[in-house]
Amino acid sequence: MGTLIKQECFKLYKKKSTFIAPIVFILLMVAQGYIATKYNITPKETFTSGFHGFSWFAFLLIIQASTIISMEFHYGTIKNLLYREYSRITMIISKIITLFIISLIYFIITIIASIGIGSLFFNNLNIFESSGNQLSLLHQLLLVGLGTFVGIWLVLSLTLLLSCATNSTGVAIAVGIVFYFASTILAVIQTTLLEKIEWLKWNPINMMNIMIQTVEKGFSKSTKLELHELYIGNIVYISIFLILVVFIFKKKNI
Repeated sequence: MGTLIKQECFKLYKKKSTFIAPIVFILLMVAQGYIATKYNITPKETFTSGFHGFSWFAFLLIIQASTIISMEFHYGTIKNLLYREYSRITMIISKIITLFIISLIYFIITIIASIGIGSLFFNNLNIFESSGNQLSLLHQLLLVGLGTFVGIWLVLSLTLLLSCATNSTGVAIAVGIVFYFASTILAVIQTTLLEKIEWLKWNPINMMNIMIQTVEKGFSKSTKLELHELYIGNIVYISIFLILVVFIFKKKNI
């Protein structure tokens, strides 16, 4: 298992996009900080959103999730791994673990970059200060990061499932991106439906609202779920999707 994880990490290391994309995203975050300063956009909201860095890295992770399996079949390298007597379950789990590691690294980079950019453009902003029931800005940033990390893993698990089942990178990327933004787009429609059909609150699209409700507790009126229920729901869906990924990969014709 350890050898396979190292190999997967090495493959990512050899990809130029693994290093170029984060640099580009950080520059976009800097640009967001500059725009917020120039046009007097609320610095607190800009900072706690991670200068939109979480969304940029979500795009990259969706692409990586869609290719980490399909490219093995496209180039025929999957057969080489099987000839080396690695079990299919070990192979797919190593890919999932690798994706988890790289996603964790990207989110840590986003948080560190946000703190740096915040101090650069909003030097009068005290990110450590909390008042009453109001959490400090740093605490809010970390909560947004945590909620987004869980939410994006719901998307990644679905992307992995589609990529494994269809061998189509394009379909997996398209569905992953649409699913990522669906919760925001369908928020108004969904609220109306949840008023009429309560059990729909457990649908996976509603689970994506964890990214908002992590810091906006009042958003529970829209989701009809408490924050801990959203975490549980996300973990259950992620587990189901990943179990299906392992099952399909194990049965897949190579």
